[in-house]
Amino acid sequence: MLDALARLPRRQREVLVLRYYLDLSDAEIAKATRVRQSTVRSTASRALDRLQRELGGRA
Repeated sequence: MLDALARLPRRQREVLVLRYYLDLSDAEIAKATRVRQSTVRSTASRALDRLQRELGGRA
């Protein structure tokens, strides 16, 4: 899992860490990263899709 997470683009990795490790809301993540909340949501969605594809064969 950590290897797959490390292969994500920086922003995707950052959003997932802020959301799931630090338990920040989309609004808090948007403020911390200086992007819109919609960007936070779409970035998280793309990151989770990519992780699912990479880890799908290893479950």
